Amino acid sequence: MPRRLDRARELIEAGAIGRPVFAEATAHDWFNPLGTSRAWLADPKQSGGGPLRDTGSHRIDLMNYLFGKPIRAAGHLSTLVHPLQVEDNATVMIEYEGGVRGVVDVRWHSRVVRDEFRVRGTEGEIDLSPLNGPNLVHPGGVERIAAPENLHYPCVEDFVSAIVRGILPRSYGEGALAAEWVMEQVTP
Repeated sequence: MPRRLDRARELIEAGAIGRPVFAEATAHDWFNPLGTSRAWLADPKQSGGGPLRDTGSHRIDLMNYLFGKPIRAAGHLSTLVHPLQVEDNATVMIEYEGGVRGVVDVRWHSRVVRDEFRVRGTEGEIDLSPLNGPNLVHPGGVERIAAPENLHYPCVEDFVSAIVRGILPRSYGEGALAAEWVMEQVTP
C-alpha cells in the first residue's frame, strides 16, 4: 500500500477530519479498448466487465482499506457511448459497518479526465486527488508524499517481505473478496 494511503488512514484514525462520513472516488477518461492491446477488456468472458473491474475495483479496494467491511452496495452500470459488450460507465454506492458511505464513479466515455479521491468527515476532508499524485491535503495542511516510480512496486515489495517473514501480506485474498463482493452486488 502506498505511503500516502497509509498516511491518510493514520489521519482518519487520529480524528483529523472528525468522524468520516462520506468518500468519493472518480476515474473518468476517454477509452475504448477495441483495436488496442487491451482489447480483452471489452470481452466480458475475459475481463468480467468494463471500467468497474478495470479501475473501479481499485477504488473500492482503497475504500475498504480505509473504512473496513462493506455491508451494502448498490449501483448502476450502462453502455452509453462505446459499442462494447461491457459497460462503459458505472456508479456504485457502498455503505460500511461504521456508517461511512462511499461513491465510486468510473467512466470510459469522458473527454474530461478525472482522478479524484476524497474523504469527508464531520470536521473536514482529506483530498488525495489525483489518486496517484503526491499531495495529501487535510485540515492540517498539505503533505507531499511522492509516489514510487513503479506504482506496483510497494505491493510486490510487501508480498515478498511477507513471504520471507512468514506473515500475511497487507493485501491478500480476503481483502480482494470484499471488493469482489461489492462488484457482485451491482453487476447483473
